[in-house]
Amino acid sequence: MLPFGVRILALLVVIACAPTVDGPLEQQRARDTADATALTTQLAALPGAVRAQVTLHRPITDPLGASQPAAAAVLVVVDDHADRAAIERTTRALVHGTAPEITEPQVAIEVGATRPQLAKVGPFTVEAGSRSTLVALLTVALGLVAALAGWIAWRERP
Repeated sequence: MLPFGVRILALLVVIACAPTVDGPLEQQRARDTADATALTTQLAALPGAVRAQVTLHRPITDPLGASQPAAAAVLVVVDDHADRAAIERTTRALVHGTAPEITEPQVAIEVGATRPQLAKVGPFTVEAGSRSTLVALLTVALGLVAALAGWIAWRERP
């Protein structure tokens, strides 16, 4: 038979190694976080969206505590050419599809980036400000190739 102190120590070790069991509140918060992450990914993929951030809180009914209302806060940062009204409608629809119990999510659409103007130069697509520089560079390169071809032709003449 083990001494009393060793038995108490063994019991404490077993209790300390017991797995933690999440309660309903922790499980609800984990579901809210997972849904917010999925919704963030969907919103960031919208045309014109630069990034998104979502916070979801579904209603929690705690029999021993106070109930918390459902709420959602969504921030979508878009570029300056994005259709903000369409993004807001899509955001509200996605939030309602993810958490139908949230009736009025707080949605903010902010401009946080500028979309560059693009220009085509042959097979290349460049920023409009770089177009003239690329045309000049390609002209110089074509001139050098033509000059090299002429020099080789002159050197190899019979």
